Amino acid sequence: MLGRLTAAMPEGQWRKLSVNIASLVSVQVANYLLPLLTVPYVSRLIGPERLGLLNISLGYNHYFVLLISFGFDLSVVRLVAIHRQDTVYISRLFSEVITAKFILFFVSIGLFAGLAVWLPAFREHLWLNMVTCLYCLGTVLFPQWLYQGMEDLSRMALFNLIGKTIFTVGVLFLIRTADDYAYQNLAMSSGHVIVGLISLTMAMHRYQLVYRLPNWGALYKRYKEGITLFFSTVVVTLYSSSHILLLSFVSTAYAAGVFSAASKLEALIRTFISLALNQALFPVIAKAFGEDTERGLTMVRRIGPILLVGTVLISLCILVTAPLLIKIMYGNKFTDSVVVLRIISILPILLSLNSLMGMHTLLNLRMDRAYFSLTAGVSVVGCGLAYLATSRYGAIGASSAWVATELLAVMAFYAYLKSRGVCVIRMIEFRRLFTRPLAVYLSDKTVR
Repeated sequence: MLGRLTAAMPEGQWRKLSVNIASLVSVQVANYLLPLLTVPYVSRLIGPERLGLLNISLGYNHYFVLLISFGFDLSVVRLVAIHRQDTVYISRLFSEVITAKFILFFVSIGLFAGLAVWLPAFREHLWLNMVTCLYCLGTVLFPQWLYQGMEDLSRMALFNLIGKTIFTVGVLFLIRTADDYAYQNLAMSSGHVIVGLISLTMAMHRYQLVYRLPNWGALYKRYKEGITLFFSTVVVTLYSSSHILLLSFVSTAYAAGVFSAASKLEALIRTFISLALNQALFPVIAKAFGEDTERGLTMVRRIGPILLVGTVLISLCILVTAPLLIKIMYGNKFTDSVVVLRIISILPILLSLNSLMGMHTLLNLRMDRAYFSLTAGVSVVGCGLAYLATSRYGAIGASSAWVATELLAVMAFYAYLKSRGVCVIRMIEFRRLFTRPLAVYLSDKTVR
């Protein structure tokens, strides 16, 4: 597989990609180990209900983060990957994105104030929501899109590690009783802001960037290019990340805590491979599509089996070890999370397929509007299904609806690409992977 993958990219680019993947995987190991120091301690101390409150607050904040990001982490990454050698262009792009994000940050503050006035449940936990919202400032400052487009992912991974370390130390020192639970989100937000300041300063020096206040025309263009991806991200979030908020409205904080415990654990395990590969591969694939469409498609087809094999193994591990994982990470108070975790154990497979066909294929083929239309349609069905299932079956209903919606998204992406003559999943790739001797397989340089 590695040999055939290298046929689609120059040797130097493959070496850089390998370093990026290795860096991200190593940091994901650290990101995996650090929560082992805090999750068992905090979850046993605060219990399911307070854990639910923490994640409900994060659920609100997630929409502010989406607004501030405004699709830039996808739309601008493509531009940086293509024009990375043009310092003047990158400086102008940097100025436009940072300014656009700051404007959206102040819009988010206004929306936060509106929620505090009009939503009693939000106002009841105002201090918690305020310290959680501080995370948004870090989102403005941290130029992840720049490091990703420059393929400087080892440095970006280091920043993420620093943020996780600050969070871990903060949690261990600040949370002493169950009533200190809000300090968990404060530690997370503080770490993100500190890392944002460091990474922004370093990026300006490393890439020789000069900030100049852009005009409104440039900002309008940036918003226009990102708006389709922004709405696509929002509609995806509606069916994939809003279950905790929905549980807070139609069920209880306890149900939200049970669901969030399982979903966070699944996400933690899944990101060990999927986040590292996706962040490393997106700019490389975007650059390949920018040079030649067929070359980009070849890379996607060859990467597919790697993602799928890895996520199938992860899903099986989660399914089999769910009771043990919940007991070790959360304790006996979270036994209701076992069923939820087993239901969502298939998500690594479904989400890797969605990423492969959506982010890596549709977006790089500039089918942004098709991507939005498909995700919007899936979101409408998913939200309706989630409401019905959650209202009746609580956390189990929410998890089942989530899986069903992700499966629908996979089918929608596949059917659309097939109708456009694009086949991403090829069984011949899997047959070659499993039937050829490793030495022959790795030495295969044929481009198909």
